[in-house]
Amino acid sequence: MSTVAALIAVSALALTGCANGASGDAAASGDGEQYDIGVVVLDLQDPDLAHMVEAMESTAKDEGVSLHVTDSKKDVASELNQVEDLLTRQVDAVILQPLDGEASQNAANRVIDAGVPLFILSTEFAEGADIKYESYIGVDDTLAGQMQAEYLNDLLPDGGNVVFAAGIYGASWTDRRKSGYDETINDNIKTVAEFQAKGSRDEAKRNMEDTLQRFGTGEIDAVVANNDEMAIGAASAIKDAGRTDDIAAVVGVDGTPAAVSAIEAGNMSATVRQDSAGQGEESVRVVHSFLQGDDVKDRYTLPFTLITKENVADFAE
Repeated sequence: MSTVAALIAVSALALTGCANGASGDAAASGDGEQYDIGVVVLDLQDPDLAHMVEAMESTAKDEGVSLHVTDSKKDVASELNQVEDLLTRQVDAVILQPLDGEASQNAANRVIDAGVPLFILSTEFAEGADIKYESYIGVDDTLAGQMQAEYLNDLLPDGGNVVFAAGIYGASWTDRRKSGYDETINDNIKTVAEFQAKGSRDEAKRNMEDTLQRFGTGEIDAVVANNDEMAIGAASAIKDAGRTDDIAAVVGVDGTPAAVSAIEAGNMSATVRQDSAGQGEESVRVVHSFLQGDDVKDRYTLPFTLITKENVADFAE
């Protein structure tokens, strides 16, 4: 009997050791359940989104859940494939950052049809889309465009000419930021050129170089970009052309460390900061709460903050 008791005790200790060491695919939550959460991000090469994912992974560790993070690499076919892979893994929930307001609905509906809870992070579907997700965690991108316009309205009260660097047409973050800008900008501020740079610093720089060839000194007063990477690319082209003093403002969105540094250096004039890390953290907490049986809201919206040379020191690292 004593030998049997000893064997049982040793087995119990071994099982306890396995449970205490669980991580990654077998992370245990506080209520004893083990939750695996799949994540599809639209572009991990984007510094702001990489920062968001880092915050999600840190929060997942604190919450005791497992994350499977995938990257659609700005491709809707890849986005659908990533969702299929996560469903094959039998994840307990999916956090999706939609790439395209229309096309990404296919991936979303695939999750819903599989009976897996779906949560939307940071970007949204097209207006009027009927997608039955559990909750949206992110920002109202329309406000970012409005804040850019309000900044330029104050900076250029007598009007001026603007070059607009759009992200990806059809993507909610592009369309909403652009519509917010268009509906708020003063009538005396005109968009004289617009290009799509797909959120890329390099593409924005190439497009801006071409634009500077078309418009001479005094013909461009400001550049507005849908994200900071494009704003930085445009600012680089302006600096290389020796026209920094000629163009009054370069304005982005996101509030990345690189944009903050560009504002400090005088290459950019402003950015509209979104709390990407906060969105990532909140998404993991909301999903975990839902899986534990708690009620969650339909929408969690975090605020934007305008960063200019006057307050940039508050955001410098």
